[in-house]
Amino acid sequence: MKLMEVMEFKDHATLAKPKLMSLEQATLARAGDALEATHAAMAQQIARLTAELEAARLARREEHAERGRLLTRLASLLDALPGGVVIVDSAGKITESNPQAERLLGEPLEGEKWSAVEARGYYPDHTTLEIHGRRLSVEATHLGDNGETVVLLSDITRHHTAQDEASRKQRLVALGEMAARLAHQIRTPLSSTMLYLTLMESDLPKAQRQNICSDVRSHLQHMEALITSMLGFVKGQGKVTGHVSVEAALADAVQSCTANVENQKAVVTVDSFGPEAHLEGCHDDLVAAFSNLITNALDASTSEPSITISSRIRNNRLAMIQIADRGCGIPAAAVDRIFDPFFTTRAAGNGLGLAVVAGTITQHGGTIRAANRPGGGAEFTILLPITPVAEDQAEAV
Repeated sequence: MKLMEVMEFKDHATLAKPKLMSLEQATLARAGDALEATHAAMAQQIARLTAELEAARLARREEHAERGRLLTRLASLLDALPGGVVIVDSAGKITESNPQAERLLGEPLEGEKWSAVEARGYYPDHTTLEIHGRRLSVEATHLGDNGETVVLLSDITRHHTAQDEASRKQRLVALGEMAARLAHQIRTPLSSTMLYLTLMESDLPKAQRQNICSDVRSHLQHMEALITSMLGFVKGQGKVTGHVSVEAALADAVQSCTANVENQKAVVTVDSFGPEAHLEGCHDDLVAAFSNLITNALDASTSEPSITISSRIRNNRLAMIQIADRGCGIPAAAVDRIFDPFFTTRAAGNGLGLAVVAGTITQHGGTIRAANRPGGGAEFTILLPITPVAEDQAEAV
């Protein structure tokens, strides 16, 4: 019985063994398939990562190449700049410079202290460096938080030389104009002085000789003041200005022409209306301008000239001075050009007198115009800004 059971069990085990082997093979096959699928997925992942890595490597290589090209281009641009460029670190040492900076400042530069390089020249002002016979414009800019500073240098030698030349020419022109003004302004007191000296050659009473000497002294002092004013202008000191009385300037102008007035037996009438006018200006220049107009009026008259000088205040802010004569008047075609420099209607004239007068009046903020009088002769009207007077003193116009 037992033997039969054992034999049956062996038979059953023998029959089950192929089934177990078949099950194991299937499991192994499925595991192999899964492994192959995993391997294929890993291979694809590796291929993708490899491709991405290669793309990143190529991109980085291109980026480095582009950066190299930019650096090369920047270096080329710095070398080609017409101005100098210097990089100074936080310690004050020069770390970089372009060839133009080396040409302007001289070598060596890199590794040198910027202060030592500056000491090779000097600063006439805070933005200009004089070095090696050149004038350089210097501008410094800080570069962020790293403590570096970029210094830009521009060669302005030619521009500065041109400016100096233009300034010199302007000074020469101004000096020429001042010389012409002085020559013309001196002419009136000089002619009066010469006339007085001629009179003194004759036998005159002592009192009259003393009066003539006093007038001559006054004319010489006026000429000295004019020369001093011109020399001050040449030295850049400007004119001496202050509180000027219009009435006093007119009185001195008439006094300076006394010799010519007496010689021509002229009648000069001075009429003042209202309160005395005062303004800010140069007394001597106004005296010279008024004297010039009086002298012109004398020259324009044939015999026994009659000249009227009047002054008044308009609108509490302007002094109006009118100098009129009864001479030959102004040609109609010349009225609009009478104040132009070098324009004259007289053969012996130089065309500077009235131009100088107009310039003086303009410098005092005023205006001047010329016109012919209905009854004959010419009239010059001057308007000058004055220091306001009390309203109840001003003349209503």
